[in-house]
Amino acid sequence: QFKHEKHMIEQQKHVLEQQKHMLEQRFEQQNDNFKSVMHQKINNVNFIHTLRRCFHIDYIIFDIDGVLIDVKKSYNEAIKNTVQFVVRNLIKKDLKDLITDQVILKFRQTGGFNNDTDTSYAIILALLSYQDLQNANLEKFLIDVAEHADETGIDSVEKYIKKLTSNKTFPNYLKNIDKILDYLNYPGKVGDSIVSTVFDEFFYGQELFLKRYKIKSKYYFGKPLIENDRIVITDNTIRKLIERFNSKIAMVSGRSKIAAAYALDNKFHLLNEKNSIFLEDEDRKFAKPNPYGLKKVINKINTRNDILYCGDSVEDLIMARRAEEELNQKNIKTKTSIVFCGIYGC
Repeated sequence: QFKHEKHMIEQQKHVLEQQKHMLEQRFEQQNDNFKSVMHQKINNVNFIHTLRRCFHIDYIIFDIDGVLIDVKKSYNEAIKNTVQFVVRNLIKKDLKDLITDQVILKFRQTGGFNNDTDTSYAIILALLSYQDLQNANLEKFLIDVAEHADETGIDSVEKYIKKLTSNKTFPNYLKNIDKILDYLNYPGKVGDSIVSTVFDEFFYGQELFLKRYKIKSKYYFGKPLIENDRIVITDNTIRKLIERFNSKIAMVSGRSKIAAAYALDNKFHLLNEKNSIFLEDEDRKFAKPNPYGLKKVINKINTRNDILYCGDSVEDLIMARRAEEELNQKNIKTKTSIVFCGIYGC
């Protein structure tokens, strides 16, 4: 009997290996945009199960920045220019070279800086709270602040810097940063906070800034950085997505609808903006990783089948996991499954 059971197990194992091989071949034939979903090569049944889920995806939802659009020359530059403008306005020192893509990535990796204006504010606060203006020391300090940040975002940065300023063993830190906080007035609205206002003036440019906020630019009158956005999703990919999903496509983005429509141009309507949500237009408390945006889209499209969400950040992953958990708590009869696809390099 033992030999018979062992033989049966070996046969099941052989069948699973064959299924895995067939699924891997089928998976390789799918569009390149879906390959990154399953780069993990776990040699067990879980790997096969996850692959199977990918072929039963009913709906696909995209983040925009870093997924559909390369933002390194737009949003990243907006962060650098905002930091440079505000810091130079206060201490008359050029520190733009310190704000590298690596520093920005450090903050984004914490899970609390999906909002790039938040990132600008955190970096400005760190630079202004540090009295040693040697660039090497400032760069180390920025990395240190980023490493002590978490998914609570600017709150974690403020707490850490206040802790340092209250410690008398650190003579290089200001004793009191209250004046800096008052001056920056963040998170204040555009028109009230210099950080929010300068950032969006750099990003939107005069024309879109006026359209978005109904007020004229005050600090920046040059080329809009939004024009540096580079669309990475191709017409051919969109055509294949429509063939596969029909109208079952949507977006959950931290951008405003105006910014999304401008950047995606004629591709915007093809990605079903009516079922999408643009979190910059919502209350700040609903920003990623709050699952509000993803849950709202899923409830709007009224599906509980497998959903593929494509994002590029820790916040996106946290949002997807929280949304799945909260949706399934409310509806125990029909389970919602959200497969997360991580996109890198944009």
